[in-house]
Amino acid sequence: MNISSIVDTISTAIEGSKTPVNILPPMLLKCTSLLRPGLSAYRIAAKVIQNNKALGIPTEENPDGQQNFINSYTYNIVKEIVNAIKNDASVQTSIPASSILIQASGGNAGGPVVCTGTNLLDSIATGIMQ
Repeated sequence: MNISSIVDTISTAIEGSKTPVNILPPMLLKCTSLLRPGLSAYRIAAKVIQNNKALGIPTEENPDGQQNFINSYTYNIVKEIVNAIKNDASVQTSIPASSILIQASGGNAGGPVVCTGTNLLDSIATGIMQ
């Protein structure tokens, strides 16, 4: 068995196990999203370096006192990945028809008027990933 067939087998297994993400209720989504701190290359790199230490990968200065380039390399990779996610990623959503409800009130010569309505077509919303 060559490496190509091994990669194909693993890729097929992973593709077959994909399940759609659970949809959160809007209120829960809003509450949890407000508590997220956003992406930080420093925080991610620190956790990776901490995990490296737990795995036995040296994280302190080298025995001769020089800088540990594994830590610098780790931060450099994480920084570029975070930069790509923040600056190159695209977030697009779809708002299904009839999912936005409105109620409006007003008045005319006949008295108060209350109107209800909804979006008629699917809409597209865009955002910034942070």
